[in-house]
Amino acid sequence: MERGNMFFWSELKKSWQRLLKSLPHDGRQKLLEILRREYTEEMESTLQFFRHADCMHYPQFRERLLRIARDEQKHAQWLEERIIALGGEIPHVSFTPEEGFNSWECLRLDLEEERHCRADLIDRLPLVEKIDPETAKILTRILKEEENHREQITDMLMRSDPEAVWPV
Repeated sequence: MERGNMFFWSELKKSWQRLLKSLPHDGRQKLLEILRREYTEEMESTLQFFRHADCMHYPQFRERLLRIARDEQKHAQWLEERIIALGGEIPHVSFTPEEGFNSWECLRLDLEEERHCRADLIDRLPLVEKIDPETAKILTRILKEEENHREQITDMLMRSDPEAVWPV
């Protein structure tokens, strides 16, 4: 490992250790609980969007859902890194995506998922801001991207045909 890289990781580790020591035990546990729930929701969204992308009738919709799924995967990665940094365990996610009977129904389910995740994140954010402002920045960034996803899915839903047949 290069000397500069070793210094960076050493300093990063020291920063995380200072953060852990500065958080009260109850606050840290509550923060980890919130992060685990957010991680689980992001992973479930990722799985659902990847699955529903396969069901899209229009290739441009498939590509947009795949991009959204990769964004959700990236969010889960950020949350995973934060959970580990706080000394927590990554939850196991076992999830079977809801199936729509056509691409329009899949998009409707995806929009419902984004609305649910957004509402949960908005509810949790004030408490996270009080406990750990750095984690709140990450969640705020995720929230902004979730809003963008909601708008994209709404646009696709409005442009798709609710009578479209299930792709073969």
